[in-house]
Amino acid sequence: MLHAASPPTAGHSFRAYRFQVLIILIVYLVYLPFSGYARMYYDAIDYWFISIYFHHKGTVSFLNYHNSLRGYLFPLLLFPFRVIQFYTDVPPIVFGRVLGAVSAALGFGWLAPALWQVVQGKAEVLHWPRRLAFAALGFAFWRDYFNFTLSDFPALWLLGLGLLFLHRPQKLSWVVAAGACMAAAYNIRPSYSIAAPFFLAIQLLAPSVNFQRRLMGLAALMLGAALIMAPQWAINRHQFGQNTPVVLSYIKALKTNNLYREKMKWGLLHQKLETTLDRSYPDQMMVFRDVAGEELVRNEHITWLDSYADYFQLVMRHPLTFTGIYARRLFNGLDIQYPTPYIRNIYVSTLGLAWLNYTVWFGAGLMLLRTKVRTWSVRQWLVLAALLVPCLPMLPMSMECRFLLPLHLLLCAMVCFGWPSSWRSAAVGRGKLLAVSAAYVVFVALCFYASAAAQASLEFGARSLW
Repeated sequence: MLHAASPPTAGHSFRAYRFQVLIILIVYLVYLPFSGYARMYYDAIDYWFISIYFHHKGTVSFLNYHNSLRGYLFPLLLFPFRVIQFYTDVPPIVFGRVLGAVSAALGFGWLAPALWQVVQGKAEVLHWPRRLAFAALGFAFWRDYFNFTLSDFPALWLLGLGLLFLHRPQKLSWVVAAGACMAAAYNIRPSYSIAAPFFLAIQLLAPSVNFQRRLMGLAALMLGAALIMAPQWAINRHQFGQNTPVVLSYIKALKTNNLYREKMKWGLLHQKLETTLDRSYPDQMMVFRDVAGEELVRNEHITWLDSYADYFQLVMRHPLTFTGIYARRLFNGLDIQYPTPYIRNIYVSTLGLAWLNYTVWFGAGLMLLRTKVRTWSVRQWLVLAALLVPCLPMLPMSMECRFLLPLHLLLCAMVCFGWPSSWRSAAVGRGKLLAVSAAYVVFVALCFYASAAAQASLEFGARSLW
């Protein structure tokens, strides 16, 4: 996986990856128009719609934005395309596809492999078969997400870009850019706020930098974050009377007035949640029920969670129950059954995609077992934490696969980038090969069993994997 870091050189330059980026861009531009979707849906069309909020009565201003649930930045990035769409009458999904293709090409083709490379501290670019394998896995598991103007991938790419900037030569301009990316990821996906302390620690541990330079770097990091958060602060003061730069995540219609706390309540009842366009199913939400969670809610007479303290007290009273709940959320969040956020046909075989997914998990586990974690630097641990800790706040929620996107892509990267180039099956003893093969069969069988149990809990009609 990761190895002791030495100072990276210009090997992570975009020029080294541009041909692969172009190939991936072409693949998505060709594929997405034939992926079966005619328009935007639900959250995607909501982001597209609210992007026009910056325009009001002939004026364009940050202060016109008046959505209390979502941060301003992602709608602002969509705003120019929304204006073009207004004057050209081109369907919004066309813009979604073009933007999605660019996002996939840059993320899978450059950013992810470049970040892996520099965190390892190696100057040489990853070999192209490894990079293409990673892009192919991204296509297999996530391809239809790039039809839609959803925030999941842009937020993760910005988080990764910020980490990449922190590994550039220590010019303060790069550190300012890293701080801006960190804050941008948070503004787009508020759960990413938990990564901020790790950004600060990574900057503090910058190699070959004296104490004064470290302090200047911290100031530059905070300056970059402030540049992104200042407009949100101004919007909150002007529109909602709130003197804060945070995303409010506030909906008046909710009894809790807080989206996250609302989803924590439903997270007790749902072990997984999917969104469907299949009209043969009686609801747009595919709820996979959690029997243990339902029993807990009944026994504790839970209606709404009035505070986070109430939730933590509940966890302390039922630690074993919550261990099971969180284990099911983790499994189901990684158990990708459809490569889309909006499922067109529920009752179709997903056996092949599930098998590929479990194989990736097993391969990543093998890579982790052979990795000498004692050789990792503190800075490498901090990078890993910055990428993965945003997954932790997702475990108490109604789980969707996109919520664990950073973890899933890391598993794919471990297999594609971490597999030893010198490995040959002939060099492995027959006994060890048989043991690994047996472990693989047992592991995949257990995964299918757990997944089948979850799919059988679908609220309005159990489904199978085949």
